[in-house]
Amino acid sequence: MFSRPPRELRIAFESARLSYSKRAVDLYNSGVNQILSTAAARGHTIFHFRMSDLYEHEDVAYARASLLALPDSWKGDPLDAWQYLQKIDDVTIPLTTLDICFVRGDDIRRWDTPNLDILRKIEDQVTLIENVETTLETCDKFELVKRCPQVPQPVTYAAESLSEALAAVERLQQISNTPYFVLKDRFGYGCGAQVHRFRFDEEGLSSKVHNYLRAYHHLLLQEYCPEVEQGDLVVTFFDGQLLGAMHRRSPKNEWKTNASLGALETKHILTPEQERIARQVQQAFSTCRLASVDMLPSGKVFEINAFPGGKGLLKTHGIALGPLVMDRLEEEQEQKRSSA
Repeated sequence: MFSRPPRELRIAFESARLSYSKRAVDLYNSGVNQILSTAAARGHTIFHFRMSDLYEHEDVAYARASLLALPDSWKGDPLDAWQYLQKIDDVTIPLTTLDICFVRGDDIRRWDTPNLDILRKIEDQVTLIENVETTLETCDKFELVKRCPQVPQPVTYAAESLSEALAAVERLQQISNTPYFVLKDRFGYGCGAQVHRFRFDEEGLSSKVHNYLRAYHHLLLQEYCPEVEQGDLVVTFFDGQLLGAMHRRSPKNEWKTNASLGALETKHILTPEQERIARQVQQAFSTCRLASVDMLPSGKVFEINAFPGGKGLLKTHGIALGPLVMDRLEEEQEQKRSSA
């Protein structure tokens, strides 16, 4: 499975940071880390850059990048190779010399993100996973509401001002059967860090909403679904193929079900109706190659995400995203080379 591919590829990983831990390289997302590990273990040339590292010179797109490599003596589980990667050099690379670029997008939040135009320039020459428009669509958590009105979802409002936000809270209170509502960063980057639950009668609520508006600029105000206290589902797709689903149950004294907060993940077999709804969402975002749909067992959909985590899928289904994704991309690169 991990034999050296026919041709060494030049692969870049874009994310806001090279490491989110004490390790030299840690892209934080376990699915991305699996892909990074597999690519490195197979001997591909690996780079990392941030959006702020992009620039143009004489109409050529460049990145100031980190060159990453495993120690010559490295041996071990290819899925864990990211833990041993080291930055070995600072290099400047023309982006069109890349074969593949994984765009995690945690520093691509909105349409006005600097240097998006530079990344767009290479889309016809370099395989981008995901491309710019798909990254923007999946980062905007209100896009699901606009694109899939026929899909069951919590009642959700977008707000860019305090008056809009408070009016949304009032509307939610009128239809709610619970004392709570949820406030989110419209362009949040996952892990539950930008998701908050409030009581409608909470003291100082207006001031707290105002503070989050100042921090996030764009808010989502959403119906709180008490069903989430019994857990939610994550349904993972790659190129339209359903890979598997898992049930996440929040840890004690926590209402959110994110794995990063200690949620218990177990294998789940979708009902025909759950699968129908998940596929409907995936098909509405069909340009997103590696995606997960987060939903309640009742069928209400919370969001769709690019680059789902890989640890839970491996634990519950025995499916490793790293080799699965790299096998297909290596095959596509060989086909591209043969037809050139």
